[in-house]
Amino acid sequence: MRKGFVATVSVILMATSLLTAATISAPAATVKLTKTVPISMAELESEVRQYQESAKASGGDPTTVDPLQVLNLLINNELFRQGAARDGVKITDAMIDSAYASQKASIEASYGQRLTDEQFAQVIVNNFGSVADYRTMIGEQLLVDSYVRLMKASDLNKAITIPESEITSFYRKYRTQFVSPETVKLSHIYTPFTDNETTNRANKAKLDDVARRISSGALSFEKAVVEYSEDAQSKSKAGDIGWLTMDNTDALAGLGDAFFDAAFSTEVGMTSAVVTSLTGYHILKVLTYSEPKILALDDVISRETTVTIRAYITDQLSQAKQEEVYIKAINDLVSDLRKSATVNILYK
Repeated sequence: MRKGFVATVSVILMATSLLTAATISAPAATVKLTKTVPISMAELESEVRQYQESAKASGGDPTTVDPLQVLNLLINNELFRQGAARDGVKITDAMIDSAYASQKASIEASYGQRLTDEQFAQVIVNNFGSVADYRTMIGEQLLVDSYVRLMKASDLNKAITIPESEITSFYRKYRTQFVSPETVKLSHIYTPFTDNETTNRANKAKLDDVARRISSGALSFEKAVVEYSEDAQSKSKAGDIGWLTMDNTDALAGLGDAFFDAAFSTEVGMTSAVVTSLTGYHILKVLTYSEPKILALDDVISRETTVTIRAYITDQLSQAKQEEVYIKAINDLVSDLRKSATVNILYK
């Protein structure tokens, strides 16, 4: 559903009465920056209905939609159009095509699969009514973004710094969310399942014998990896398959509960009996174990990255401040345009 693309963001729609009966042909307002453009009652009523439907769909109260506030949004939209045209900002079909393609790629990433043009179009129709309406909305958003970045470049390009006090305050408030889960580092001897059950039983029996020989000291784990493991990737690293965290739902879905139970119940330096996962048979050796703990500011988020909690918090606060600056730039530009324009509100 299309919404007005410019808003004085700091103002929230307030409760008021719905549109009163009015002559459809009568203008609700006129706007003049470079030319006089009327905003009809029909256009206002249509926009109000869309806000009401959106409020209802999200569980809100449609009667809280203020027609006068919606009218001011429509006025802002028209001021942006006229201002952008006056100041040489143009949005081409190629720019809209590029943004449309980028959105398609983003949706594909969230779905985890490629979409045909027809499938993506259906997603757009389900959410925005039509592809044409969606492309119009993209064009309007690009116009606002290009115009505000042109007119408020000095404000938007200022460097953003985050004081240490804000970082530590954020950390204290949310530190219970920065937790390193229970973690083990594993090596394994592995034989995958085959399509033949007789072969699978034979492989399981062979690894049972290997596990007994390792346990008795007759065979070292490292030598058994070389002689019996069928995992080529870990075989050259003494069976090392890296770190496993208790909260890794993807690994749990791929390996199964039995694998996790064995991995987190085997003592450090010891080997397990044969473990049946969802993909085959394993003999596990636990190399290192870490208890869950709350991470300190300068701890890394996980073992797979060098990003610290401090860097993560700084980035989050920086993004929030950038958003604040951007919203203020839009509001300031709206205010500038209003001061230069003649706006006549006829709706009562």
